[in-house]
Amino acid sequence: MEQACSQNFKLGSRTLHYDCGKAMLLCRDSNSGKNIWIKKISDISQIDTVIEDSSRYYIACETDDIKGYYLAIDKETGSTNWFIPGKAYFHIVYNKDLYIIFTDEKSDFYLLKVDCSDGKKIWHRRVDNDLCEYSFSPEGITLKFVSGKQEKISALTGIAIQ
Repeated sequence: MEQACSQNFKLGSRTLHYDCGKAMLLCRDSNSGKNIWIKKISDISQIDTVIEDSSRYYIACETDDIKGYYLAIDKETGSTNWFIPGKAYFHIVYNKDLYIIFTDEKSDFYLLKVDCSDGKKIWHRRVDNDLCEYSFSPEGITLKFVSGKQEKISALTGIAIQ
């Protein structure tokens, strides 16, 4: 499979441009065209997805089909605030915390709740690899699987709710 050598992610008034040939991530003001920062990101084949909150970009990086790492980058400076080794499949910021569906080096899948400020794991829960959807409500997180199975877990603890 031929790898794309250029990726663009439009986020608000900014665009992140990743050049895989040079392994460079550029943040540019979309309105003025002015470069804000540029950062070298080595050892990845592509960026899967990017999300943001008020102070960081959260970037799911892929090194191959089953490996990668997850970066939190300061929006103003481009400096790496923290990273987590492993491949992220879905990620969302909800109520000021980050939730990531992750696979480890053994190809086991987990839902992680992470503190956005420092990248520290608050909790993790192993999930079946056919997880296809998760949604949030005041009552908790609902996990839906291709098999038809559903689980509801606490957003505070990651423990199943009866």
